Amino acid sequence: MSLHSRAPFLLTLAGLLLAASISSAQEEGAEPSAAPRVRGSIIEDRAARKLLEAGDARIESDETTKAVEIWQSVIERYPRSRYRFDAHMRLGNYFLERDRAYDRARVHFQSAASEENRDEAVRAEATMRMGMCFYEARNFGKSFSVMREVIEKFPVSPQVNGAYYYIGLGHFQLGHYSRAIDALEKVGTTLAGTDEAIEKVEAGKRLFVKIEDADLAALEPGTPIEVQCETGSGDVEIVKCYSVGRNVRLVLGSIPTELGVPQPKNGTLEVKGDDQVRVIYIDQHTADKTFDRPVDRKVTVVGDGVVAITDGAFGETLQGVVLGKSVNIQITDADRDQSGEADTIEAVAEVYRRKTDEEIEAELISSAATTEGDSTSTTPRATDGSLIDDTDDRRQKIDRLKLIDRVAITLQEVRITRRAPTETEEEPTETPAAGAADTPMVAGSPADAMETGPIHTGVFRVVVPLVNSSTPDQEDNTLQAETGDLIRVTWLDEKHTGEGVRSVIADARCVEGNLGGVRVTRSVISDQELRIRTRLKTAEALTNIGNRYKEFGLKTNASAKYDQALAVCDEVMRDARVLGGGLLEQTYVQLWKVYYEMDNLPLAAAMAQRLQRDFPNSGFVDDALLQLADVARKQGDLRRAIGIYSRLVAMQTSQLRGEAQFGIAQCYELMAEAATDAAATQLYDRSFQEYKKVFDNFPDSGRVGEAVAKMANYYYQQKDYARAVDTFETVLGEYPDARFLDVILFNYGRCLYRMNRRNQARQRFDQLIGEFPESPLAADAKKISDALAKAGF
Repeated sequence: MSLHSRAPFLLTLAGLLLAASISSAQEEGAEPSAAPRVRGSIIEDRAARKLLEAGDARIESDETTKAVEIWQSVIERYPRSRYRFDAHMRLGNYFLERDRAYDRARVHFQSAASEENRDEAVRAEATMRMGMCFYEARNFGKSFSVMREVIEKFPVSPQVNGAYYYIGLGHFQLGHYSRAIDALEKVGTTLAGTDEAIEKVEAGKRLFVKIEDADLAALEPGTPIEVQCETGSGDVEIVKCYSVGRNVRLVLGSIPTELGVPQPKNGTLEVKGDDQVRVIYIDQHTADKTFDRPVDRKVTVVGDGVVAITDGAFGETLQGVVLGKSVNIQITDADRDQSGEADTIEAVAEVYRRKTDEEIEAELISSAATTEGDSTSTTPRATDGSLIDDTDDRRQKIDRLKLIDRVAITLQEVRITRRAPTETEEEPTETPAAGAADTPMVAGSPADAMETGPIHTGVFRVVVPLVNSSTPDQEDNTLQAETGDLIRVTWLDEKHTGEGVRSVIADARCVEGNLGGVRVTRSVISDQELRIRTRLKTAEALTNIGNRYKEFGLKTNASAKYDQALAVCDEVMRDARVLGGGLLEQTYVQLWKVYYEMDNLPLAAAMAQRLQRDFPNSGFVDDALLQLADVARKQGDLRRAIGIYSRLVAMQTSQLRGEAQFGIAQCYELMAEAATDAAATQLYDRSFQEYKKVFDNFPDSGRVGEAVAKMANYYYQQKDYARAVDTFETVLGEYPDARFLDVILFNYGRCLYRMNRRNQARQRFDQLIGEFPESPLAADAKKISDALAKAGF
């Protein structure tokens, strides 16, 4: 049975449901409920699967272009195979996460989410990722729609929690904080079908308790339900659970856990690695008419191990180690803290070297000879009977690394001091005892020797000597390697939130020179493309620092950081122009962002235009234009804003056309507010027509709900209350994620009041108060509601 650190455990007795927490993602999918409508042969499935694996191997070798070609060939060569959906998912994930090509990614996710795919788990994941594509493209309205589809079509899938998460993030981006909180609170409240067997909680994470009981409907709102949590080591804590949203039959509570000595009733559940937590709920009235029956569930404490190769202070993870120095290894695994003493664990440190081309060819020939001599082997054939050349597949399966040296290491649990070192402090050094130069050393804090008491950290460390040698000896306790070799530390995590034994690995490359005592002070990158990417990351970091200064009103400091970012971009521009492609596009984007943050709108506009001219298919062009138009609108340059918005509306491939059309309508509305008499009336009419275009031409836009609400407000101003009410009902029923729902509810109530439907009007005002208590309209709504109540409505 598996459980993530936030994954749920379930208890079903007398209408009770207890859960530890909800996994943000589960890798195991449900078995297909039925065969696909169109199926390929077993031979085709086997060949398609081998191609998928070949593509995966190319990804691991960082040959992304070739991997994409291989996955695409699966779809083209085996259109009837069930593995084509896996290829679509891989391509979609690549375009979403690596290439930022959200439209291309969405096409593949749509294919994987089609009804032809009978694997419901894959369809749920594909649908959720479609919504992620819209979210990343800032089409929040469409993202909301797709995420709601996940919730409705796959109500028991783990993707429901992800859907609520992205709905919450979308509302946060739009400034709808109450709705963001409402959606984010639902993350973790939906249990997948497999969650009933989950009985693990990760030490150091929150333990969530979820109770579902029909009797809870009789409780007053806000009344807590108390649940007792007991650990095997002696801690006892009370968790108060509160109702979730409007579901009065379901309550949710949580308590933090940490490794440590039990201290009952302190609000934190202290556990140790081999502990069990017993959760007890008193069911006061059961279905069989018994009273005060205790219902409990035991949860095992586990920890997901993490392996890292660090600097000498064990503060930063490193990707390289220096020959002639030491390898500092740290493993964090909470469930191995099983006593108050310094516990120990065993792991393996190995040295690997890349095989030569001759060695790889020799293995390939040997593999081919073995296959030909094996009478049971089957040569793959295509549907027309022709042989399929699987040389590339066999080449990809060959391990390109060979083992050079291996050392079994023992790591000891250390005490972690909470005092952070100052900048002037040097790296703490560990000196081996005399005669023990070849022995791995346990590394802890220098304060360990001074502090007393139990050790409960779950952090294990060791220092292993690394020698520059071409003649390794696997019998000693020293790692021997050469420049370019790979140091790999492997830890077998037997108890974790997943199934079986989990192999946790950390890698670092051997280099010559000096990385410094604690951190890398300078690195030389020979690859030009990698150097440019690194410099662009530096420019991005400087820009972000400038943004933070600007937020705090430190304009001088912000300008200095922006100038540094511009200098970095100017430095890499020449090389980026030579290489072209994605690097040049990223340079343009970074320059545009810097100019935009500096409020240098003319240069930002120039960079956006250059980006559009040189990279017309870039995913950043429409985003840049939209932000420029928004800035012009906020600055009062409405005609210029309308021109930019119109350019964006004319971009047929953009996902932001609806946003731009909405911006045009906003501009005309602002013009109307500044005008008088007949001119104002004419501009309001024009604004209404522009909002109507959003509804008519861009039904998938995230602004449809707001556009319809604006139309309803127009009807209200025209005193066409019946049409206004119909439109308000459309917004509330079909667009629950529309902006300004508080304004919509307020105006809806006013319309009903004007139509002498006072009882219904009061209901809408009360709804506004209950759902949007932080709204500036809540106070007025409360006054109107109280007045209606006094009048008997």
